[in-house]
Amino acid sequence: MTDTNQAEKSMPAGMFDIAINILTSPTEAFNELRLRPSKLFPLAVIVLSTAAVMFWYFTVVDFDWYIDDTLSVRDLTEEQTEAAREQMTSMSQSTFRLISTLGSAFGILIVYILQAGYFSLTSAISGSGQKFGHWFSLVLWTGLPYILSVVGMIVTLSLSPNGQLAAYDLDPLTLANLGLQSNNSSLMTVFQNINLTMMWSLALTVMGYKQWIECSILKALAVVLAPYAVIMLIGVSFALA
Repeated sequence: MTDTNQAEKSMPAGMFDIAINILTSPTEAFNELRLRPSKLFPLAVIVLSTAAVMFWYFTVVDFDWYIDDTLSVRDLTEEQTEAAREQMTSMSQSTFRLISTLGSAFGILIVYILQAGYFSLTSAISGSGQKFGHWFSLVLWTGLPYILSVVGMIVTLSLSPNGQLAAYDLDPLTLANLGLQSNNSSLMTVFQNINLTMMWSLALTVMGYKQWIECSILKALAVVLAPYAVIMLIGVSFALA
């Protein structure tokens, strides 16, 4: 009720103001989102920009080279490789483009929904009062730094006119593309899927959770990072097996 009364008394911030504050003054942005948990703007920006980059990538990539490159990094027997090649070549480049474009959009949406659901559960347990809509708004807005990765992908695509560019080389901000390498394929997959903007987003989410729940930084870190720690442990376990 207090949040509702405050929202009625204060002037709503514009979407661009919130976006700027998320990057420069997160505390102000979190206060605004606690009162008015908007969602459409960050969702549209993140999902549409990602889908657009994937559409462009599968439009310009050398498709035959892409298939060879994709199969070369997999630990397959010769028979398995040929079977996989036959399956991939049975689909046109347009089909790959459609699947990747829609898949990236829905994949991001599902991740945000799962995050919001997780925070809703922890919020219900702690009795803080924030509902799913609030947490969905928070994870969307704290995901905005990912736009820097999208910009990096655009630059990478622009500098690769021959179309021979691996999907994992698209984002210049991944740990792998920043120089972190390993001979272990499982660890390399981890390095290829973690980027600086993800770390920035996680830091913002920790800050937002701490501010909304009014808890210690250690509790916020534990709650926000727990799912990622579990995933990392599983990945490391596979890598060491």
